[in-house]
Amino acid sequence: MVVEQYAPADPGLALTDPALYAHGDPHAVWARLRREAPVSWHDEPGHEGFWAVTTYPEGLDVLTDSSRFSSTRGTFLRPNLSDPFPGGGRMMTLTDPPRHGVLRGVLSRLFSPRAARSFEARAGEVAHRLMAAVTDAGPRDFVVDVAARYPLAVTAELLGVAPADVDRVAAWTGTAADNIVDIDGSTAQQAHLEVLQYYAEVLEDRRLRPGDDVVSAFVLAQAEGLDISDEEIILTCDNLVVAAGETTRQVTGAGLLALLDAPEQAAALRRGEISRRRAVEEMLRWSAPVNHIMRTALADTEVAGVPIGAGQAVSVWLPSLNRDEGVFERPGEFLLDRHPNRHASFGGGGHFCIGAPLARLMIAALLDELVDERIEIALAGEPRRIPSYITGGLDRLPITVTSR
Repeated sequence: MVVEQYAPADPGLALTDPALYAHGDPHAVWARLRREAPVSWHDEPGHEGFWAVTTYPEGLDVLTDSSRFSSTRGTFLRPNLSDPFPGGGRMMTLTDPPRHGVLRGVLSRLFSPRAARSFEARAGEVAHRLMAAVTDAGPRDFVVDVAARYPLAVTAELLGVAPADVDRVAAWTGTAADNIVDIDGSTAQQAHLEVLQYYAEVLEDRRLRPGDDVVSAFVLAQAEGLDISDEEIILTCDNLVVAAGETTRQVTGAGLLALLDAPEQAAALRRGEISRRRAVEEMLRWSAPVNHIMRTALADTEVAGVPIGAGQAVSVWLPSLNRDEGVFERPGEFLLDRHPNRHASFGGGGHFCIGAPLARLMIAALLDELVDERIEIALAGEPRRIPSYITGGLDRLPITVTSR
């Protein structure tokens, strides 16, 4: 079988070029790939070759079949895919069954839908406080002043972060996420080292004073005989605290921009004519928190009839899955009342985002504030997209919030 290969000679299809996400139109690129080569091979400057999967059924095939595709070699593309990935096989997101299920099981109670509901009042309180702080305060950056501060302010206790440490931990995780493309760069590494050192100290504290948080859950499991090292606990906590911030940050930032472009839908949501639950799902579909998830083929296999070699990297492009014309009607339109809405923004299979119930609740609480009839939100400058083939969304959204 001849598989069309999109080489770097075509700059419009360089999926690892940050400029595509900062200034280009990645959705046009993904749409072309869906039409012409849903499973395509890419050789791009500075990167080892990789497969790109851009259609929904094929993408979920890769994400849900851990017997064929492994997470231990890393979950994001990077220049040297053959090098061991830091934390591979040791943190929850970088493990395969059965190890992944063991680690996930330790935390499942803390991240259940029932447990998420206990954060509803806290999420509403924090969302209201942050929006009140930017109301009638002149131009502000929604991403920096609200979206980036919100997630950890809500989930700090769950993630083992002391209230007094929220701001500095949020700064570290924001830096780590903003520099995620340059995973070997000194800025990203230093931010992660700060988080790792912080959790090393929290781990020792929880051995003396356990609580009801992720670190305590692992300490208890350790005491009950679970074969998990301190290093594995600390690495997993680093991954959890960074991921927790990014999902809500990116979805609410891009979601607010979409709402500002669709005032009639925002008004209908405000009047209760559109389900808040459906609106949250459409915001998630519209802006997946990450652009792709990577897996590594464990043996020779195929996806949609395309042969994949053992050891080759296979990247699944979530925003493209979310706009697959074969699954979604009018996929290029932001429709708050969309139903059904089987988006792939939380991934799929055993690695489906463990924090999805809590993320949905937090997005909903902040959405209530964004469509509150007592305020009016307007753009105050040019939004800026994140120049990253990993993290999706905006890193700048200037707005003014005024009382009505």
